[in-house]
Amino acid sequence: LDAMVTTAEDIRTLSSQATLAAEEFSKLYYETFDKRRQAISKIYQDKANLVWNGHILSGSEAIFKFFDGLPQSEHVVEGMDTQPIAAGTVNDEVSNSIVVTFLGKVKFKGSDFKVFTQTFILCSQENKWKIVSDKFRFME
Repeated sequence: LDAMVTTAEDIRTLSSQATLAAEEFSKLYYETFDKRRQAISKIYQDKANLVWNGHILSGSEAIFKFFDGLPQSEHVVEGMDTQPIAAGTVNDEVSNSIVVTFLGKVKFKGSDFKVFTQTFILCSQENKWKIVSDKFRFME
């Protein structure tokens, strides 16, 4: 029974840490995307993948080129869900990983706000969160 309680406590702790990390990541990611997009590739691993409304891109350079072609944006995050991932399941060299899903709305220059969902797999590298996988989808 003690082992089960410790495991449940560990899961609660990991979940709490994942939520705090996701909140910090959210501010960094969306502020960078909206105001300093030229720096966005630094947040992605070199071999990261992006699925943007069904359009698949691989590698931080290809992702940056795609984002660089998008109009100026304004994101508003309205909800978030996180889940820690067991060590080594995403990358053998990585000890901390989380899945984060955001719900919000985004407005690109010349258009109205659209509802979106975005799911990331993040890995901690050198005490910084890096995106391994990014899936973005408009909900309308």
